[in-house]
Amino acid sequence: MLKSLHLENFKGFSSIDIGFQQITLLAGLNSSGKSSIIQALLLLKQIGYQRDPSTDHAELFPNGQYVSQGSGRELLHEFAESDEIVIACETDRHAHSWSFKYDDKTHRLISRWTCEREELASLAGLRFAYLSAERWGPRLTYPYEDSESIEGLGNYGEYAIRYLIDHGDDPVRNLKARHPSAKGSSLIHQVQAWLGELSPGVRLDVKPLRDAGISVAGFGFDRKSDIASRYYRPTHVGFGLTYSLPLLVALLAGNRETVLLLENPEAHLHPRGQVRLAQLIALAGNETQIIVETHSDHILNGLRLAVKKKDLSPNDIAFHCFRREGVSSSVETPTIDENGRLSFWPEGFFDEYERTLSALVRKTRT
Repeated sequence: MLKSLHLENFKGFSSIDIGFQQITLLAGLNSSGKSSIIQALLLLKQIGYQRDPSTDHAELFPNGQYVSQGSGRELLHEFAESDEIVIACETDRHAHSWSFKYDDKTHRLISRWTCEREELASLAGLRFAYLSAERWGPRLTYPYEDSESIEGLGNYGEYAIRYLIDHGDDPVRNLKARHPSAKGSSLIHQVQAWLGELSPGVRLDVKPLRDAGISVAGFGFDRKSDIASRYYRPTHVGFGLTYSLPLLVALLAGNRETVLLLENPEAHLHPRGQVRLAQLIALAGNETQIIVETHSDHILNGLRLAVKKKDLSPNDIAFHCFRREGVSSSVETPTIDENGRLSFWPEGFFDEYERTLSALVRKTRT
C-alpha cells in the first residue's frame, strides 16, 4: 500500500507532503496541482539507470511509457532555489527518497548518489494501473493482444475490451464489489451489472477477431415488456459507456497488490451514473488502493454517502483540496467522520452549487 508522497521543487510545489489511504480523492480548481501528484507517481515508474564505469546512478526520465512531460527543466519548480528535485515515496514495506539534479548541459535529471539495485527493484514493483482522463471513446474496433494483468488496460483504456475477452470468466474476488443483481461472479457478469447502474438495461457483447489483431464491442438495451434491442456499435451509443467501461474493469479486477490511478472518472456520465460509480469505487476500495482525481461533487458525495452507509470506513478515505497562488500550489486536507461530514470545507472545494443557489435565491435590488 502507498502511504505517502513528498515532493520538493517539483512543478508547482516548492514542498508538499501528501498522505494516502485506501481511497484518496484529489480535488481543486483547474491547474491547481492535482495531476502533478499522479504524474510524480508515474515518473517513479520511469526511473532507470545511467550506466557508468565506476558506479550506477538513477536517472529520472520525463518521457516514457507512463507519462510524457517534455524536458527535465519543465519539471523543476519555477522559483526553485536549487536545481534539485526530490521525490520521496513510502509504502507499507519500503521508504524511498530520490534527489535528482538537473544538468543544463545534458538536460538530464540524475540522482546525486549511488542507488542500490534492490531499492530500485522494489520501487519499480509498485503496481500502478493508470487510466488517463483522455480515455478512448467510441470506436468501431479496439486492439487485441494477449493480456496478463490490469496494468495492461492501457493508459487510455484502449485494451479494456481485450482484457474482458481474455479474463471475462475470471471470478471477481472482491466480494464487497460484487453486484447483487449480477447473473454470476465472473468479471464479465459483474461488469455487465455495474454498467447497468450507469445506463439501466444496457447489455455488453465483446468479440475477438484474433487473425486481424482487433476486437469489437456492442451495446444492447433491454426494454420493458418487449424483446431486447439488437447490439449497436459503440459509435451509436455515445461516450459515457465506452469511457466508463475501462474504469469498471479496473475496479472489479483490482487486488491488494494494485494501486489504481483514475483521472476524471466522471467524464461523460450523468450525475446518477457518477454517484453509482462512486459507490463502486468505495466498495472496490476495501481491497484495492484507489487514487482519484476529480472535478465532480457527485463523486465526492457518493464517497461520503458510502462512509455513512458503512460501506467504507472513514479511516480508509482521504480528501485533498489543492489551490494555486501564482505558480505555487498548496493543499488542505479535511477529515471525514462516520456520518460522512467533513471537518471543514475548504474554499473552492465543490462549493459552486451553494454559491450559485445562494445567488439565485438572493433578492434582486430594484
